[in-house]
Parts: sequence; C-alpha cells; structure tokens
Amino acid sequence: MAPLKQIQKQVSLANMDRGIKTRSQQILMKKDVLPKRKADESPLKRITVKRSAMGEINGKENDRAELVGKATGKQAIVTSREIRTRSLSRTRKPLSSVNLVKPPIPPAAKAQVKDVQIAETSKPKIAVKAVKTESTTTAAVKAAVVVKTTATLGILPRPTKTQVKIIKKQPDLPKVPAKPRKSDSDKSESSLYVSALEELNLDDVVKDKSGKSTVKKKQRRPPPPGIEDFDKENINEPNSVAVYAMDIFDYLKSRESHFKIKDYMCRQPDLNASMRALVVNWMVEVQENFELNHETLYLGVKLVDLYLSKVRITKNKLQLIACASLFVAAKYDERFPPVIDDMLYVCDGLYTSEDLTGMEVELLKAVDFQLGIPLSYRFLRRYARCNKVQLRTLTLARYILETSLLDYSTITYSDSKLASAALHLALIMEGHKEWTSTLEYYSGYKAQEFKDIMKLLNDVLHKKQTKEQAIKTKYSHKVFFEVAKIPLVKSSDL
Repeated sequence: MAPLKQIQKQVSLANMDRGIKTRSQQILMKKDVLPKRKADESPLKRITVKRSAMGEINGKENDRAELVGKATGKQAIVTSREIRTRSLSRTRKPLSSVNLVKPPIPPAAKAQVKDVQIAETSKPKIAVKAVKTESTTTAAVKAAVVVKTTATLGILPRPTKTQVKIIKKQPDLPKVPAKPRKSDSDKSESSLYVSALEELNLDDVVKDKSGKSTVKKKQRRPPPPGIEDFDKENINEPNSVAVYAMDIFDYLKSRESHFKIKDYMCRQPDLNASMRALVVNWMVEVQENFELNHETLYLGVKLVDLYLSKVRITKNKLQLIACASLFVAAKYDERFPPVIDDMLYVCDGLYTSEDLTGMEVELLKAVDFQLGIPLSYRFLRRYARCNKVQLRTLTLARYILETSLLDYSTITYSDSKLASAALHLALIMEGHKEWTSTLEYYSGYKAQEFKDIMKLLNDVLHKKQTKEQAIKTKYSHKVFFEVAKIPLVKSSDL
C-alpha cells in the first residue's frame, strides 16, 4: 500500500483510499502476479538441514556436512529427526555394555591414606562424663555429647576443663512441647496457603470458633435500592470478576487525569487536524484488515496523541508514529499480534525495520512505558452491559465513539464521559431518551455533566467526511447492523 495522500506539495502521502491487503491475502488472489520473496528463491533453503534445539548437540561437523552434501542432489532431504537418530545410534551405547573401571591409585596417594588412618586411630579419645544431678539439664547433656563427638572426629579443638564445667552449670530451661509436624504428603495446598498467611499476619485472615484460619472474602459493594445489581447476576462467572468490577472501573476513572491530553497542534507547526484525521483513518483500515481488537485501535490512537503532545515531529514521520503506536498496542492487547514484516508491508516499504523498532523505543520512553491507559471503549462496554442495552444500540454507540477518533476536538475530554455521551446519543437515536438511574450509578455521571460532549459528537456525525470514509464504510455493513445508515438527530432535539 502507498503512504499517505499528498497533503502539501512538499510531502507525498497518496493513495490511501484503496484499502489494505496483506501479503497473504494478495498471494491467494494473485499468485502469479506478485514476485517471489527472497527466502523462497534462496538456493540454501533446499539444502539446509534444520536442527532442533536439543538434537545433535554432540554431533560431528563432518557427519552433518556429509548429510547436507547428499541433500544437494536428487536424493530427499534428510530431516533433523533422522540426523538425531543416526548420531545417537553411533555415539551412545547401552549402560550395561559400558565397563566402569576405577582408575588405579598412585603409590604416593596410598601412602598418604595409610598415614591418615594411623593418625585417626592413634588420636586419644576424650571421655566427657555427664553426671546426672539435679542441676544437670537436658541441654547440658546434649551439648556435652556434641562436644565429645566432634572432638573425637577431629572437627573441633579439644574442650578445656573450664568449658566442660560451664556446660554443666547451665540453668534449667523450661521444656517446650514439640509441635507435631505434618509430613509433606499430608499437607494440602489450602493448609500451606493458610499457614503462609498466618506468618504474614494479614488482616484478611480470621479464625473461627474452632481455631481454624480462614481468609475473608472480598466484600462487594452493593448498589442502592431500586437499581439492578448487574454484578450479582454474574458473580459466578470468572471472566466478569464481578467482585472487583466496580473497583476496577473506579480506579480507571481515577487514572484518567494521568493521561490527560492538551491541545498540541499549536506546538506542531508541520501538522494540522486534517493530517491527523487522515492517519487515524489509515489506522482504522489496518485494524479492519488485520482483524485486530477495537481496544488495539483506541490504544494506538491514544499513543499517537500522547506522543505528539510531548514530541515535535515533521510530516514524514507521522505515518511511522501511527504504525509504531498500532504495533505497540497490538503487542499489548492482542493474543497474536502482527509481525513486523506485515507492519512494514502496509507502509509500502516506506520505512525499514530499524526505523520501526527505533520509533517503538522513542514512543515507549515518551509515555514512560505506561500502557494501562483508560480507554473510552472499555467504559462503553461496561455501561452498556450494566444497563442490558441491545446489541444494535451498542454497535451504534461504537460507531459514534469510533467516529470521534477522527475529530481532533475530542482529545481533551475524559474517556469515561465520551463513552457516556456516545451511549446516551445512541439511545436517543434509537428512541430511548432517558438516562436511567442504573446508567447514572454505574457511570457515575448525570446526563447534564456530558451534555456538551453529546452535542459535539452529534456535530461530528453531521460533518461530511470526503476523504476519511473507512469508519462509515465499516459500519455500513450488515455485520454491524448498518448503523451508519440510521438517520441522525438535530442538535436542537438533544
């Protein structure tokens, strides 16, 4: 794919409206048109014998060279499994066939061993008598036995008479009953866990009347009366983490102030709002063609704005920053992120792998490696689920929220308020004008707090997008209920 369209005369940013096709997609469509890659044309690929990580570690280089040489002809290529089997059959022998012969002991070593044995037998033994009197304690007797044993073996120096008297004169110590220890086989995971918590003296560990230690469960904060308890209905669903859901989103709302973006176009003389909208439209196309998560797209756009708010750049680096932001976001959120070759391919070879990896480092340093950014898309899904909004209405809210990514004027607003405004606007467009008490409780906002944002989003929908049509085309499909074709409402009706 070509780079960005031509925005000014100095920089060529053209042909972005054709859509993006990955290399694998184009190979399936036109196998004979695209040239072969260098790896496919390499002659070494046919004769190279791949080795596994653990195989043929002690093999000989001559044997491997011979096998590779045989593979260059018309014979079949020898696999690594066959190489490993042949090398093991030649080098290893069964243990029963190996004769373990002790090496002979030199005469000088034999003489030294005899001298040591004679010295040990001739060493006088020290007899320490433990007189059993009323002042003699168990600890003193044990200490005397230890001293006698160690002195006999030659580990410690011989004790003097005064040391023996000191041991005998030790006061009586109170006997502590030995606590019976369970064997490792008797210990279960729960007993080990509770015993570890007892040593840490955590407040969450309590003891019942029988003395058994238990861990207190996290107390879930219930909603006020009259509001449907959505988390209680999903308390047994592990993926919902209903016990911590309210705390999680309260924490995300508190983190929004750490990632607040201010107006930065005044500090970027080479950029403008239309260029930013164009590059965001390109990121939407990449996300759609690579089938990435929506969270990846939102995080990528957020990283672009955070970087541009801190670093001044030129026009020719704008697409590189967008590519690196989307690549980092995919690594953070995707299970199987795209490889670096795919990211370079969608840039039409405009950048090298060194350029992309270098920009990744600069981007992560600029955001201080903070990637847990609160995203409006996550808030939208939470609010819609708590109010049990229909999928069509949720998709319409997603279309409104995704369209707002193109507009530069929305970057200064809170993500949680943007999600609330998009959902409320979608409800109004579907004929539900009420912002319910359930939505008010779970979002934490009243309708009047984001009314100006809702009007701004409605104005963004009314704008005629001449170049950036990726989002409207995407949500005009039947998969997305064709929500982009739903009639808009007037700002006076809001």
